[in-house]
Amino acid sequence: MKTNYLFLSIAALVGGLFARPSAVQAQVNLKSISVGASYWKPSLDYWNERSMLLDYNAGKGATFSGGIMPTAALEVGLTKGLSIGGRVGYWKNSVSGDVSVGGTNRSEKLTLSIIPVSLDLKYTFAKAAPVSTTTKEAGSEPKAPFLTPYLGVSVARYFINNDFSRQVVGNTGSVSETQSGNNYGLQVFVGAEKKLVKKLFLALDVRYHLGSYNQVVKSETSSTTQKVSLNGLEAGLSLKVKFN
Repeated sequence: MKTNYLFLSIAALVGGLFARPSAVQAQVNLKSISVGASYWKPSLDYWNERSMLLDYNAGKGATFSGGIMPTAALEVGLTKGLSIGGRVGYWKNSVSGDVSVGGTNRSEKLTLSIIPVSLDLKYTFAKAAPVSTTTKEAGSEPKAPFLTPYLGVSVARYFINNDFSRQVVGNTGSVSETQSGNNYGLQVFVGAEKKLVKKLFLALDVRYHLGSYNQVVKSETSSTTQKVSLNGLEAGLSLKVKFN
């Protein structure tokens, strides 16, 4: 009898060890997909504070402002409350103005496109709200909280595209050129989501971007490299379909 009991105990222990990885793997699954729109205002300090854009419009200058950025994301659950995800956005803005140099008038336009692609590590504070004894006895699921908050950090890669055009009136010197490149950055974010209907949630996301890129600036005789800051606050809404 003791031998049989020992054998069964060992078998149960071995079975538990082999079952444990499967249980962990079962938690790794597609958690949600979402689409949304955010307002993002990157610093772009070089362009707005030191560049040739300050000479536009008879010295009144021109600066980039914030803009609406469509976003798309997916999220994969790891363990309870912890998930990773991928997110991409598309931000585009332009400035233009007239410049008069040495009696020659020209019209210039600069269009800047930024695609931030981020890998998010996120923790969701998901706690069910208290339920009454009647609800428990009826076998219903606990009532969901009004809002479910979350926070996280991201490693991001920013893909930059710069289109510049110059039209010279009555003279030579018109140009049209494009520069592109990319660089890494970081993001930190907080937010909250609210259930609308079954599987459909509305999420408010606020994040701060930390990053920069190097811009080659050409003149008639030389070229220099300027660091352009991408630091700035982003806030937006998204509709999220949750699968679990």
